[in-house]
Amino acid sequence: MYDVLSARSVASGPFYATETFWTAAGVAVAVVVGCGAIWAAFRAAHPRRRLNWTVGHAPLVRRPIDGSLEISRNGTQLINPHLVTVVLTNPGRRDIPSSAFDRGEPFRVRLAVPYAELLDTESRPSDAQAPPARLRGAELSIGPGRIGSGTTVTYHVLVDTVPTHDCSHSLLDVRVQCTAAPSPRDPAHPTPLVRTSGHRLS
Repeated sequence: MYDVLSARSVASGPFYATETFWTAAGVAVAVVVGCGAIWAAFRAAHPRRRLNWTVGHAPLVRRPIDGSLEISRNGTQLINPHLVTVVLTNPGRRDIPSSAFDRGEPFRVRLAVPYAELLDTESRPSDAQAPPARLRGAELSIGPGRIGSGTTVTYHVLVDTVPTHDCSHSLLDVRVQCTAAPSPRDPAHPTPLVRTSGHRLS
């Protein structure tokens, strides 16, 4: 009788006290840990590319232009000239190659202005090759072109009015993020644009 009662007591015990349960739980934990290690190793070997972009502007003259002052560029008289800066930064550990521009489509910045001219291109570090840029009307097209890891590229565009903009891109496997322009309280840096719309993020 004692042996029968003991057998029943063991059989009716909680399921988590059985050896089979803990064996299965151990296998499940090992599988989860193994999958996590594989994913971590894959991400370490293939980190996702990243691109930060900023568009800002600042007036060339700090007071309204009246009859005592005239500003012109290549024979075009400017009424309210502003300098627009478009900044692309690759903060990631991987280069963004030219092939990341799907179908060769460039990064586009459309400026709602009657006049625009590309003045200059800067890159940091100084030996970095900036993707080519061109203006078609009031649209700045950037790339395709390689943007190296840790590279910052700045494009300076002269416009004739307070600008607004919208951006679009076709970059593949690149996390694209808009970052804030420098504070407008610093007159040495451009102020944020009035409106941003239409950008597509990967």
